[in-house]
Amino acid sequence: MYTTEGIILKKTAIGEADALYIIYTKDFGKIRARAQGVKKESAKLKGHLETLSHSSVSFVLGKNGERVVRADLLNFWPSLRQDPDKIKKARHLIELVDQNCLEGEKDEPLWELLLKSFIFLEKNDFGGEVSEKLQSEFEKRLSACLGYGGGVGDLKGVK
Repeated sequence: MYTTEGIILKKTAIGEADALYIIYTKDFGKIRARAQGVKKESAKLKGHLETLSHSSVSFVLGKNGERVVRADLLNFWPSLRQDPDKIKKARHLIELVDQNCLEGEKDEPLWELLLKSFIFLEKNDFGGEVSEKLQSEFEKRLSACLGYGGGVGDLKGVK
């Protein structure tokens, strides 16, 4: 069994009770993991694996890929979830990560960039200009993490 922190990028329903998650993790990069029975009312994983959440996730490698066996919510980002513009920006950032990252490739600078971006979105109120700067900085630093050049740092330049 493996345990790591992760940000839930996507959730896809499978059948009546299961779901497939795409999670960007601190220790394993992007993974695709199935959670059995997660859509049932009494599911112990329910609420810990919501899209855009930061969770501690435990999974095992099964014959059909990774399977989530435990999850604990670390941050639900309540301020982010109350602002439609922040949700839109967060969804855009996770879409960039999902589209541009391969599964199973650990990238600690990318993990830090994604986590710090969510922390920034949670803690700050901003308008269009700052929102565009955040997106631009994220894209530049994502490119650097993926080996296309540019600098990787924190989001101090975005206020």
